[in-house]
Amino acid sequence: MDTNKDDNQRPLERVISRVKFRELTGISRTTEWRLAQKNLLPKQLEISGRHMGYLESSYIAWLELNAA
Repeated sequence: MDTNKDDNQRPLERVISRVKFRELTGISRTTEWRLAQKNLLPKQLEISGRHMGYLESSYIAWLELNAA
């Protein structure tokens, strides 16, 4: 039993790094940049310093919307 979990807290969610996101989607850095400029990617989060990533739930939702 998790005694640290408060009823008002949301469960922790995985963050996917930009590198992992590109590996999973098969897109290049340039394509990622172009899609981000057009607001066609999920919102990025700052992981630490200059490192950015995506919430796993945002990635899954994006993938479902863009699946061919």
